[in-house]
Amino acid sequence: MRLLLMFWVALMVANVGFAQSNGGGPYRIHIEDVLYITVWNEPSLSQETPVALDGSIAVPLMGTVMAAGKTQEELAQLIKEFYKEKKLFNDPQVVVTVRQFHRPRVAVLGMVNRPGVYDFKQGDRVLEGLSLGGNFMPDRADMERGRLERADGSVLPLNLRALLEEGDSSQNVELKDGDSIVVPEDLNNKIFVGGEVNRPGQFQWRPRMTVVDALSQAGWNREQGRLSRAYVVRQSDDGEPERINVDMIKLLSNADTRQNIELQRGDVVFVPKTNTPDVDKIYRTLSLAWLLRNMGLARSLWRP
Repeated sequence: MRLLLMFWVALMVANVGFAQSNGGGPYRIHIEDVLYITVWNEPSLSQETPVALDGSIAVPLMGTVMAAGKTQEELAQLIKEFYKEKKLFNDPQVVVTVRQFHRPRVAVLGMVNRPGVYDFKQGDRVLEGLSLGGNFMPDRADMERGRLERADGSVLPLNLRALLEEGDSSQNVELKDGDSIVVPEDLNNKIFVGGEVNRPGQFQWRPRMTVVDALSQAGWNREQGRLSRAYVVRQSDDGEPERINVDMIKLLSNADTRQNIELQRGDVVFVPKTNTPDVDKIYRTLSLAWLLRNMGLARSLWRP
């Protein structure tokens, strides 16, 4: 009997030591922990019980007890004193052990590939949290206006662009249980390419993006596009639209990099139509006329 009691005491000490090694101090019971309460020589009172979301557990003969925030020794002492006070036992021996530790969780929300709530390891930071959510969507995420919402209601701004592109480690905040990483959508992070291009429309703007980058995404049309008269329309500081001419022929033929200006959010790149006849269109028209003549449908077009 004495050996068994010593075993239980050793088990309690080992469990506390394990918790201390994980958290750097006495482990405090957390909601969703699974506890095992052992009452010496009273197997009917020994039980496994999860800690409810309100932090409480149900203890036989004692009822509901607040467990969250207490150490295992503090909870065991509380139960022991109750049994003694009620004179249920003369000198009850109570041991509380954590059979399953609560795992901290973080919500990863917004413009990420797999939004959801994930378990994380102690010491993980924002980068690990983002990876759990499949990382952000580069074509939709507002990387400069992210935020980290704490369970206590506080909010920390996150500049993911500074973290990922400039190596600003101050943005890589250590995660706490109940955190939410929010990556909002960038609704203004677009440019428009129109005129004589193969794929006109909206495209994602990114830092240091140039006219060549935009035209490459929209598809160059060198036959119909008047590249020497291309231009960028931009909203100026006074709110008026500003037209910036860019001669792409000078860039392509003479390597005049001054023409390849950097674009800003909301810019419009436009390539006007050339005055040169569309040889391909003329060829298709003549081919159709020749076919109709041979079929006897358009003899009036071809008089000898």
